[in-house]
Amino acid sequence: MAKTLAEQLAAGDPEAFAALYDRLAVRLFNTARTMTDSLPDAEDTVHDVFVELARSRDRLARITDLDAYIFTMLRHAISRRRRRRDVDRRAIDTVARQRVEAGRFATQPAELPDDALTAAVAGLPPAQREVLALKVDGGLTFAEIAAVIGTSINTAASRYRYAIETIRATITHPEAIR
Repeated sequence: MAKTLAEQLAAGDPEAFAALYDRLAVRLFNTARTMTDSLPDAEDTVHDVFVELARSRDRLARITDLDAYIFTMLRHAISRRRRRRDVDRRAIDTVARQRVEAGRFATQPAELPDDALTAAVAGLPPAQREVLALKVDGGLTFAEIAAVIGTSINTAASRYRYAIETIRATITHPEAIR
């Protein structure tokens, strides 16, 4: 009986890792890029996922839906990266605030993205942006998305629908959103 890809990965087969990378890397990257709104963060997150796959390969033999498992890993990697970034941002904000109070320099607000679609996607609530990324960039079905994020199919579908409606409203009537 032929081994599944998950079993081949668990056994450490380098060709299986190459096949998995060829099959999922672009979808993972596109999903991560949408979820993080950052090209470097997306690249780093996908790298983190493949490193973690190699490190914890012994668990893979028991996986029945490899794609959903890997997209779940991606979701967790993005969450870890966000938590680390938030901690770093708080530390930087504290230092900046101390410098402003000491009169060393003034701060200016960050520029908003020029691309209306990018701005609309970035403005979505994280749960909606996550479902949108998994659906559009990851190419997952609502059933797969529900498995990845641990919710019902109906919730995944409604988050997607709300995201599309919000994006459409933001692009066609930006003045009404503010």
